[in-house]
Amino acid sequence: MKNEVSKKRFEVRFTEGESDPIPGEVQLIAPFGSWNDFGYNIGCKAKLWNPRLERPFCFECFIGFLPPDKNVKKGLYEEYSNYYSREGRSLTDMVGYIEHLMVNNALDELRFFTMLPTMNDYRAAVEELGPQLLQGMLEAIHDLVYFKNRSSSWLSDALDSEVFNLGFMRNSEPFYAFNNADSILHGVDEERFEGISESLKLKYKLDGFANTHEVNLKYDQSSIVPKRINILIGKNGIGKSQALNAFCRAALRYRDRNIFLGVGKGNDRPMINRLLAIGTPGETQNTFPAERRISQKLYYRRLSLTRNARAKASKSISDMLIQLARSSERLGKKNRWNLFLDAIGNVLPLEDLVLRTKNNNYVKLKYLASGDGEKATLEKWAKINKKSDPMLLISKEPHSMSSGQLTFFKFALLCCLYIENGSFVLLDEPETHMHPNMITDFVELLDEILENTGSLALIATHSAYFVREIPQDQVHVFKKEANNVCISNPRLTTFGAPVDSISRFVFDDDAESKLAEKLYLRIKRQNTTFENIVNKLGDEISVAAMMKLRLKMEDA
Repeated sequence: MKNEVSKKRFEVRFTEGESDPIPGEVQLIAPFGSWNDFGYNIGCKAKLWNPRLERPFCFECFIGFLPPDKNVKKGLYEEYSNYYSREGRSLTDMVGYIEHLMVNNALDELRFFTMLPTMNDYRAAVEELGPQLLQGMLEAIHDLVYFKNRSSSWLSDALDSEVFNLGFMRNSEPFYAFNNADSILHGVDEERFEGISESLKLKYKLDGFANTHEVNLKYDQSSIVPKRINILIGKNGIGKSQALNAFCRAALRYRDRNIFLGVGKGNDRPMINRLLAIGTPGETQNTFPAERRISQKLYYRRLSLTRNARAKASKSISDMLIQLARSSERLGKKNRWNLFLDAIGNVLPLEDLVLRTKNNNYVKLKYLASGDGEKATLEKWAKINKKSDPMLLISKEPHSMSSGQLTFFKFALLCCLYIENGSFVLLDEPETHMHPNMITDFVELLDEILENTGSLALIATHSAYFVREIPQDQVHVFKKEANNVCISNPRLTTFGAPVDSISRFVFDDDAESKLAEKLYLRIKRQNTTFENIVNKLGDEISVAAMMKLRLKMEDA
């Protein structure tokens, strides 16, 4: 394949064995593993010398090959069929053919293309090499993200090939990277965070209901009023949690005719990079499907807001904090650790948060990722008591966080540890353990994380306090009508509305009617007037209940 952009800054060497690269060379190394995507063994390793840091840099990538251009000399490829019997052979299969081209001084005619598998792979490469060096390297190895907005004769053939569509694009992370990683090529500070699908249609059929559940999810990350969260609310038993389950299964592309997830009004594949399903322990197991990390086509994690002490494989909060503190990954302008500190710092007293050590001293949380040198930092991590949860050190005395504060804390930790640009976060009844007044802070925390990562969320809840924080077109009220379920946006303006108004609208809350009926049965035999009731009980009964009672007495 001839270079069609500028003079090459790198020479490409195809090899089956790994060795130290020389300056100005990119090695494309054949894989040792046998993993394949629909028969296409696309794995490859790239290695080059980084003159900026004076060390080699190695990364995983995909590689695909195209048949020879129809316009080349026929005699040059007389041995082609011996090496390339069908489209999409692996680099291991192609080495002999490549050597044949080299002998004939025709290597520039080789038609191949590559791509890094994930957004973070591109992010790590630009941080290691710098934008200019990275782009030169991507140009040399015919990276699809680099070339997709440039004119080239081979690009359309590559994008139409089976190896690209069935191999490269099989899973959601490379699908998302292909569509969005070009924003990273000029540096992580330029990374865009609006690539995820903002209009989704979810359909699923449940036993016991005559009609199909249909939820139209619309988001708008640029809106002045935050529209990064959709809410599902209604009484028990009408399909809210099942909506989360159906979303998961459809996003993971389970073979199930009863579920569907598409973009807008069409059947296009949703642009979702990662899927995080978070709930309380019991609800997490019951609502969300199990992880199948080897076979699943979308990065998916099923996470619990509280630690399951009976699960030996479960990590403690301190374990996860150290894992996050050790991470050097960045999302745009922030690394994951600072994203976490900023998120909880808006809600919890960051200055007072500490971790207990094995000798019963304390380390301030905000200093966990820093220290006086690498050795001192490693020693600090080793001293942390992994069985102890984070605490608040107030007036030099340790205090446990409340269950609500701990829910806050772990939610932020899980998100910042696993979230990526373009993630979709599913939450089932997150109000568990939280005081209603904390829900406002929780939504603020969630929105902060979503905004900083270009991500979106869907929440199933019973709490009208959540609805109060969300615009009405992001709220979906589930109501049962005969044997059907009706799902619609409320007519009520929900953002900032009184909780009692939301509750009455959503749940057809007739508590006042039941109280008035109970009181009426007690007083109807006393032959008294409404005015006497007001004078006697006016300070003990709500205005709403009193009005209901008045109507009953007038109708009697």
